[in-house]
Amino acid sequence: MESKDHPFNGIFEKLNRADENIVNLNAELTAFIQNGKYPVVPHPDDKTWQEVVDYHRSKIIPKRYSVLAGEVIHHLRSILDHIVWQFSTDDARNKAPNSIEFPIFESEPVRKNEIQRYERKIQGITNSNVRRLIDELQPYNAGTYVGDYPLLIVHNMDRFDKHRELAIVYSTAFISVPPSMSSELIPKFEMYKQGKLPAVELIGVSRALKDHGQVTPQVSFREFGKGKPQPVIPDWRGFLKRSAQSSMFLLERFEDVCRGEFRICAAVSQIY
Repeated sequence: MESKDHPFNGIFEKLNRADENIVNLNAELTAFIQNGKYPVVPHPDDKTWQEVVDYHRSKIIPKRYSVLAGEVIHHLRSILDHIVWQFSTDDARNKAPNSIEFPIFESEPVRKNEIQRYERKIQGITNSNVRRLIDELQPYNAGTYVGDYPLLIVHNMDRFDKHRELAIVYSTAFISVPPSMSSELIPKFEMYKQGKLPAVELIGVSRALKDHGQVTPQVSFREFGKGKPQPVIPDWRGFLKRSAQSSMFLLERFEDVCRGEFRICAAVSQIY
């Protein structure tokens, strides 16, 4: 059991709250879709199919869902800043408290002003191993996958939500196929979306999706990393797990380098 004054207790609570918010958002979105008109999209041969498609394309999504999504984003971003705060010296906290934050850089800082901006955020951290771990988790280390790096997605969405506009969600559709067909169809469908499916297979895949695919209404983020629009709940479920794992990884590594100064709460790891 962790002591009541454990420095990371607030971080654990934010992780828990982020998960609770996603569960609540899931419940509200499910009710919104199920209680609305056309909760199920009919087969393309059905005479109402086009009417249903047009309805969902023009369906207005309440701004409330963008606000709720933004709350999750903020929790995931702020726990990183809490980590840096805990490892900063009292002197740094007193002199420049507003400068302390977890740096998230898409490109490696090489210019003098970039390095200074990076260092300003962690200047209160004296443990070289902690600094090394922060550097290892930087998005610029992800190479060609930097645009879909979880910490960078969290950082950018949090900035946009606070300073520009709410996380944009809109009405979309999600296509699913029977498990017996998924191993064969899904890879080909992904190739089709990327424009890489050979023309000779296009007709067969289209027919299979039409005959066996099930289309359900969804609410999606318009922008999410470098990928195409993704359903809010399925995407956030997986995304929260990856972000939580990144945070837990960071905390566990901190524990290693600091010789157990901060112990990890086992109950939190069981949540994810």
